[in-house]
Amino acid sequence: MIENNILYLDGKSLTIQEVYTASTVPLKVKLTDDSRFAIKSCREKLIRQIRNNPEQKIYGVNVGVGNLKDTYISPEESENFQVKYVMSHNCGTGEPLAQEVVRAMMIIRLNSFAHGVSAMSLETVEMIESLLNNDVIPLVLKEGSVGASGDLVPLAMIAGVMIGLPESNAWYKGTLLTAPEALNLAGLAPAKLGFKEAMGLTNGTNFMSANSIFASIQARNLLKTANLAAAFSVEAIRGEKDAFNSFLAEKRPHPGLVATASEIRDHLKDSLRTTVEAQKIRFKGQDTSTATERVQDRYCFRAVPPVHGATLDALERFDEVLTIEINSVTDNPLFEENGDNLIFHSGSNFHGQPLANVIDYLKLSLTSLSLISDKRSFSMLGKNLSFGLPSNLAIAPEKGDSGLMLAQYSGASRAGENRVLSSPASVMSISTSAGQEDFVSMGSIGAVHLIKVLDNLKTVLAIELLCGLRALQMTNNKPGFLTGDLCRLGEGTGKLFNTLDELLPLPEGDTYLAAEMETVRQFIDSRI
Repeated sequence: MIENNILYLDGKSLTIQEVYTASTVPLKVKLTDDSRFAIKSCREKLIRQIRNNPEQKIYGVNVGVGNLKDTYISPEESENFQVKYVMSHNCGTGEPLAQEVVRAMMIIRLNSFAHGVSAMSLETVEMIESLLNNDVIPLVLKEGSVGASGDLVPLAMIAGVMIGLPESNAWYKGTLLTAPEALNLAGLAPAKLGFKEAMGLTNGTNFMSANSIFASIQARNLLKTANLAAAFSVEAIRGEKDAFNSFLAEKRPHPGLVATASEIRDHLKDSLRTTVEAQKIRFKGQDTSTATERVQDRYCFRAVPPVHGATLDALERFDEVLTIEINSVTDNPLFEENGDNLIFHSGSNFHGQPLANVIDYLKLSLTSLSLISDKRSFSMLGKNLSFGLPSNLAIAPEKGDSGLMLAQYSGASRAGENRVLSSPASVMSISTSAGQEDFVSMGSIGAVHLIKVLDNLKTVLAIELLCGLRALQMTNNKPGFLTGDLCRLGEGTGKLFNTLDELLPLPEGDTYLAAEMETVRQFIDSRI
């Protein structure tokens, strides 16, 4: 719950939008009083139980981890063990995560501890709160997790900053420093970890979840953009609108299909360019056989409701699983109160398979969006597929203009890469920890690929929008093309045209296409 620019965490009611908002604004973050009480109570009972029964072996508390699970660790060595654990788990590689994604990781981790069943000390949990509220953001690298015993490596990079390891790094108010320097400037003392706490900080699905938060927000934006781009492309080819009617959609009532068909109808409402009268106008150079009433368009235009709708259904399922995940306790072991004592349960709540599966589901659905969008761009550039649009949408081919031909090449390469990236990571398990952890989710790999799939999709959609814009600029109110009332676009497509036409007026000939593509990509970003 967000009140007065503070996100309150109780472990149970966190939303995707709240994590995104608190990670990007950013807001202050605070545990509820009930959560603080539960955290403190559980920790006190664990310490008392260890003191009263030191011979009881509890995984990750007084024995080692992974295949070292049977190695006893004395209370005297406990503090050293925590430091050694964090150091040995700091082995990330690759590029740094964006700071806002790291903030999301920390918020989700804090919300997990808010349940009060992880036996973490209140001081350690509050250290995460303090880092967030003092703008100390650990440097976390993208590579190293296999998405099974939690996202061990990236979470260990956060833990390294919490305990002030000199090799760890963090941003303090945007400046990258060593962990001791960042903590000192923020007025924070390094955390001193006790029984179980190093493992508690690193066993969790927070890398996967945090990346999924940003993927969810971006995917919803890009799906809306894809629907608008599809309607825009239908305008460009003077397409047939019956494929989007409510009768058809209601006879196949998948929620995503019905919603998509309705959205396209709204975008095309009052369009005259997509009427039979407009379709019968013969454009300059158009084959007379195609200047007639349209019976049906190619799949990439008329199959938008089932294809785009299936992506919406995948996204809804993704968000459902993600919402459960960010309100779950994903470390190990967990502790159940039994009067004055605790019962410890060692399982696999940290295993990423629930997320890994829906990450792959969303990846392949978004890849379908990129492929069908590329097909629409391809169609608008082909004179035999576009019902009279100028070939390649070249403004002055007689002067050597190539038009947007190579823009489609660029989009095709991104759509092609998405085919590769959509290969399911969730079935690519590799054994770790000497076979103790012999089936891993690879959800972390899937999450990284999902972010790249989304970036590629943005480029593909930008190219489709650019093609649609150029097609309408070249054929509305131009000699030999459409004139008068038949140029009228729909409610949504008309607004889009006015915006893009102002950003990118029709040039006199070929331009530096990368700049135009980037302008449209930035326009897509502005829709979040």
